[in-house]
Amino acid sequence: MHFLTAFIRFVDNFNDRMGKIVAFLIYPIMLVLVYEVTMRYIFNSPTIWAHETSCMLYGAHFILGGAYALKHGAFVNVEVFYMRFSKRSKAIIDLFTWTMFYVFVGVLLLKSLPWAWASFSVREFSDSTWGPPVWPIKWTIPFAAFFMLLQGMTKTVKDAYLAVTGRELVPASDVDVPAGN
Repeated sequence: MHFLTAFIRFVDNFNDRMGKIVAFLIYPIMLVLVYEVTMRYIFNSPTIWAHETSCMLYGAHFILGGAYALKHGAFVNVEVFYMRFSKRSKAIIDLFTWTMFYVFVGVLLLKSLPWAWASFSVREFSDSTWGPPVWPIKWTIPFAAFFMLLQGMTKTVKDAYLAVTGRELVPASDVDVPAGN
């Protein structure tokens, strides 16, 4: 049991930190877009790099934030009936329905790894006028899929524990310890 709680704590903390770091990508995206709008409409001198840069940064922001969103339950659910069930019933249902999550993330990981590796091996560049390297952005997909897979595993462990015992599995660091102990 100690291994499972340590694994959950590690993955939760890692994805929480990663999500908070990745969230800061919004600032360079915003700066690039403001710079482009200023150059285009005030100085009549558009850039050749701003649009592609903002797309790449936003893509990394979006895909790498997935595990953070998963940890915090930020994905959209269809809960017409689901919300009326007990926590234990929800956990049992999730154990079955999450197979689709594993299929999606597994395919994403298995398909993106060779794609990212091929891009890295030739040091792929964009074919645009600016021509930045695209292989670093392509690597965000398998990394994000792996982080989501780990976060999904923590949810499955928590759901399985709740389904079997009727109690929620709370890692030791999340339990309030009375003062003086």
